[in-house]
Amino acid sequence: MQSFSSLDLQQRTGDIQRAAIRNPVLLTSHGKPRSIMMSAEEFCRLKTAAGEPIPAEVLGTGATLRGREDPLGYDMSDAGAAIDRMVADVKSGRTRAAVEAELEGVRRAYNRLAR
Repeated sequence: MQSFSSLDLQQRTGDIQRAAIRNPVLLTSHGKPRSIMMSAEEFCRLKTAAGEPIPAEVLGTGATLRGREDPLGYDMSDAGAAIDRMVADVKSGRTRAAVEAELEGVRRAYNRLAR
């Protein structure tokens, strides 16, 4: 885990935010751990795994996944409407090719890691 001091945070905010999108980073003050900065995606994953609600401010950000645009183009500013649209698209088969392409990419990445 990368670690940054509170002085680093003041001087290199952009660098630290970019690092936090990839992996959580430790922020220290006077050499002691004080807080963790992470991507909104990771925060949502942890809240979901803990069975806790995700704050509306996080859901309504239109956040991208790990700095990537959504390849299917869903507007995440209204998460409920986006989910409804996703379900309708899956049922109609409209997104089948894009979903299969995404799954194939995940399979390739997993197979490389599993070797």
